[in-house]
Amino acid sequence: MNFSSINIIESETDSLYLSSRNDDWNTREGDVRQKILKMTQQKQNISSIYRDCLRSMIHEFSDIVIFAENETASDVKVIHANQERAIAKIHQENNIILPIISISQVVSENADNRRRYKSLLIHEKVWNEETQRATRVLSLAPRAITIQYDIYIWSKYKSDLDQISEQIRLKFNPDLIVNVNSTVTSNAYLNEESDSGSSIAPDKEERLLQKSFRVILETYIDSPRFLVTKTGKITEFNAEVSFLKPNNKTKPSN
Repeated sequence: MNFSSINIIESETDSLYLSSRNDDWNTREGDVRQKILKMTQQKQNISSIYRDCLRSMIHEFSDIVIFAENETASDVKVIHANQERAIAKIHQENNIILPIISISQVVSENADNRRRYKSLLIHEKVWNEETQRATRVLSLAPRAITIQYDIYIWSKYKSDLDQISEQIRLKFNPDLIVNVNSTVTSNAYLNEESDSGSSIAPDKEERLLQKSFRVILETYIDSPRFLVTKTGKITEFNAEVSFLKPNNKTKPSN
């Protein structure tokens, strides 16, 4: 075989490769990807991920209690407020019973070390209780983000502050699994903690103790999800999820 024939074979191979259907996504998976991409662009992509994350964070700390000297448990109220607003509510409203926990979102940023390619298809199987069958659900790759939260504890007594701090630390071992919604399971990490707030109160004012925790939540902004039927038809997929408040009123044995 001479060099001219080799060149002809190589050129034919190149032409075959260049005409491959995979390069144009002109395959079954490529067609589905293009349809989902088009349907995603046509939707108003508001996933309310920040609201859902905040709601889930409040839920995760809603089972914290304190035990009095007579060993009766009392729930610790969890509110959404930054430091300044929480202080104002404590001093202005007479119906707030200490201790309380306040949670506020500080900042969010992209997590490039966890990101995926935009064109990547995510394949899922979701069980349908009505039809008693598993359904196929597809979506584009989600956007990875990191959200920082400040968790403040407000208390009159150091013993209550210690009880709440202990329960918060026990939740991170080393991370806290946060179920944001039916599709996103996130990991929260305890980054740092600090004591702030004076233990010495001015005349005619009650003492107010404060402790803060910085929590880092690693989560994703979900792309719209679509249901693929047996006939190949692609339709919008909706799912709902609800949370139950846990019970933490059983004091551990000594």
